[in-house]
Amino acid sequence: MLTKTSTLSLTDQLAERFAERIRTRLLAPGSRLPSVRQCAQQQGVSPYTVVAAYDQLLAHGLVEARKQRGFFVRDLQSNKVLAGVNT
Repeated sequence: MLTKTSTLSLTDQLAERFAERIRTRLLAPGSRLPSVRQCAQQQGVSPYTVVAAYDQLLAHGLVEARKQRGFFVRDLQSNKVLAGVNT
């Protein structure tokens, strides 16, 4: 559960929650993330908070945005090969 008393902002908490699920493959490559409105309602935060969290995931290369379709989990294995990244 997200908490306002954490040292991390709600945005950072939400982004980290999704990032962990992606890294551990609880969210498989190609999976669609909940819509901004749906996620905001589920987590009890504003849509702005969700958009900011999804933007963080985009910046870290964990998800991709598809116009008019939403946010989808990227395949981290192929990203490592293409980018030569070791994580």
